[in-house]
Amino acid sequence: MKRLCTLGLCCLLALSPVPATALMASNLELLTQAADAAVRDALERVPLSSPADGWQVPLLLESQDTHDANWLVEQLLAEQLLASGLPITTDATAVEAGAPRLAYRIVDLGITGKSRLLSGNVERSCRVTIGLRFSDAGELVALGEAKAQLSDVIPGRQLETLQHSKHKFADTSLEKRSWERFAEPFIVTTVLGSLIYLFFSNR
Repeated sequence: MKRLCTLGLCCLLALSPVPATALMASNLELLTQAADAAVRDALERVPLSSPADGWQVPLLLESQDTHDANWLVEQLLAEQLLASGLPITTDATAVEAGAPRLAYRIVDLGITGKSRLLSGNVERSCRVTIGLRFSDAGELVALGEAKAQLSDVIPGRQLETLQHSKHKFADTSLEKRSWERFAEPFIVTTVLGSLIYLFFSNR
């Protein structure tokens, strides 16, 4: 009877669902959080004021350089500016040459990862630096730059899942630790030496 109870308990434990590891924030979500923090900080460093027109003329939001993530930064900037009550536009043909302009530039944006050999986890670090240039009536009024950084630790098996197939700027760039650079050649040499030894010892 005792054996039957033990066997039944083992069967119940085997059939019970195994809790799945929660999926961490995707690379794009992590970059969005960091970019939003950088945008907020950069806007605080650039006083947007135009006494001449009282902001009746829309503020032109434009990019200074080309970048695959410009759409993300522009969207975050537009949300913040509209929330503050400023009229904006992204159409350069809709404003005059001397209209107030806010140009943005992605100075740095990316995600790096460092693998942990024993645990199999990956230390993920996200960095975003945004530069802003505010001009009015064709003259430079203010410049501002801000940086935001976020980091976390994710299971190594989730690394590929958290990538984004469409937006390559959100891929994780894995970095090798200094000891790994020396360990890899040593391991390869040891394995090759063992194979050569086995080959000749079996002849």
